Amino acid sequence: MKLCDICGKKEATLVVRQLDKEGKATDLNVCAECAKKRGLTGVEECEPDSGAVIAELKSRMEESDSKVICPRCGMSFAEFKRAGRLGCADCYQAFTEKLKPIIRRLHGAVQHIGKTANQGRKRAQERLEIQRLRAELEKAIKQEDYEKAAALRDRLKRRGDETDS
Repeated sequence: MKLCDICGKKEATLVVRQLDKEGKATDLNVCAECAKKRGLTGVEECEPDSGAVIAELKSRMEESDSKVICPRCGMSFAEFKRAGRLGCADCYQAFTEKLKPIIRRLHGAVQHIGKTANQGRKRAQERLEIQRLRAELEKAIKQEDYEKAAALRDRLKRRGDETDS
């Protein structure tokens, strides 16, 4: 409990931050009575009832959740939050933006990439790289950039040698 810096008797309920000419900040702890005397009006208004604020925010969130409705099954996002289950497959589309943070929190990502063994993933990446090189080779040949085409051909050949062994 900090005492008022002005009267030094009552508990400080307000912190006033003052900046001097050099921009240096100093905090002044003030009780409600001294704040009124100094003209710091609206002290009572500065003490929000945290329970009322939370209740207001919660009611606003529920109101906005009730407005988001799946066009197919008619389920609202608020109903989903209560039930914990979606009504149909179209709910994923209807609630996409609201579901993303939930899915990210549960699974660590919002895109399912599937499961593959490490060797399978490595082979798949090699195949993709070879496809990319072949596409670049064809493009270079069409553009008659033969130096680039030769370099790509050599890279493809080395890749083929690596995958054969």
